[in-house]
Amino acid sequence: MPTATRKAHSKSRLGCGQCKKRRIKCDGKHPICANCEKRAQECTFLALVPSSRLSLTSTPSASSPTATTTSSPHSPVTPSPPSSTHPSIAPKTPYQIQVFRHTHDPTPKREAAVELEVLPVSSIPASIRCIDLWKDTRETLTPRLRYLLYHYEYATSLTLANDDPAKTAWQSSVPELASRHQFLVHHVLAVASLHLGRLQEGTPEKGASTAIAAALMNRALSRFRPEIANVNADNAAALFASATLTAVYCFRTSTMDIDEIRASVPADTVIPPSDVVDRMLHCILRTFWGLRGPWAVLAPGWHYVMRGEMAPVAQRKWWPSPKDRLPATLRAMEEDGRLSEIENLWIHPDRAYEPHFRHLSDALLYLRESFALVSQLTLPENEFPPTTSISYSVDDTTVGYLKDRGAMFLWATLISREFLQLVEQKNRDALVLIAHYAVLPGRVRNVWWLEGLGADMAATVAMALGRENWHLIEWPISVLGIDLESLFGARDDSLVRRPVHMSLEIM
Repeated sequence: MPTATRKAHSKSRLGCGQCKKRRIKCDGKHPICANCEKRAQECTFLALVPSSRLSLTSTPSASSPTATTTSSPHSPVTPSPPSSTHPSIAPKTPYQIQVFRHTHDPTPKREAAVELEVLPVSSIPASIRCIDLWKDTRETLTPRLRYLLYHYEYATSLTLANDDPAKTAWQSSVPELASRHQFLVHHVLAVASLHLGRLQEGTPEKGASTAIAAALMNRALSRFRPEIANVNADNAAALFASATLTAVYCFRTSTMDIDEIRASVPADTVIPPSDVVDRMLHCILRTFWGLRGPWAVLAPGWHYVMRGEMAPVAQRKWWPSPKDRLPATLRAMEEDGRLSEIENLWIHPDRAYEPHFRHLSDALLYLRESFALVSQLTLPENEFPPTTSISYSVDDTTVGYLKDRGAMFLWATLISREFLQLVEQKNRDALVLIAHYAVLPGRVRNVWWLEGLGADMAATVAMALGRENWHLIEWPISVLGIDLESLFGARDDSLVRRPVHMSLEIM
């Protein structure tokens, strides 16, 4: 008697997660299968839909918390219900925190109550997320802070470096470091919130994002300072990452503060009152102290950082040695000659030698070295640019490509503390050197945390020098396109809608 043969059956492994759990056949229809659509369930296929077709935040229900924004970045954020900047379950009571950003209020308050808003956000289901490097940290955060962490992971981290190994460090190494060092979590979230505020330019949400960034940065620094006193193999990489993020924060907030100061001065003002100049100069000095932070971490723990997870960010072995840093083009040689003539301000027969001349001459030597290094790392527009380069003005009219933005920060790590003290004292010659250095960051394009920094440096120096000394900085003022006669009053975002600048909306 013949036996019946069983019909062959092939399993489909392409069904959605819900159908697999119910052990039923899935039709594989995207973005939501028929079974899930019939039962009004969330289908895991939705996670595969391009982000442009998904809403970043879900619509809050009547019982959901709503965000409260402020009209000023300095105003406290008081949403309901409160949550904490600390990466843990939100406490029931608000905490007191000192706002990190500079304010031009003549009687600034030392402390302000800051409560972080909670926004409902969508996330990829944990069951289908491939490798979540931030899993341990993410589980301790409130919904609002999780949203900032997502923003860092998929947007902000990509803006912190322009070569692939360094980007990998910011994306893959920082999560592991942050899981062991809580201060780094706050630094990451602070810079992410600041970046988000830049993308919210012109919207009510910008003030809230900026205030949250300040609260997070203060919490980060309160944990960072005790650690920096004892740099060791375990914390060196995390300290360096946090110090670098602090520098990024200083760059961006310094420009924001100067914009606010300028907007508060009547539009027909040419030379503002001395207290306005002092506040602007304080903002500029903050960027230099911020730049020296990573170096302060590297100095005692150099070998730890260079052997650690953040080595790709710190290493520059492929740079020319200092003795080989020479102007690479005719334009660079012309600029080097212009810089060399600055020394005539303090070295000439009619002026007696003073001890601080040594710090001025050293700073000038390092400035010439930095200009030469940038010229060696800059490609003209007609060459095929590497994917790791950033747009950089080669000759003030032609936009070329800078292979490593770190070259422009070399000067700030080499100048002495005594030189910065001369700047604080408004020494004329030190201010002139600052104005010429401003050309380097002023020529950068498409880096959100450097927007307007070079122009603000040069404009601040001009105000500190006074009209009688403007001829000493005529070249940097011309290169950066600054109109010193109409410097004050509210101004538009000058970096939006220029053909040579990438639209920030792509972020």
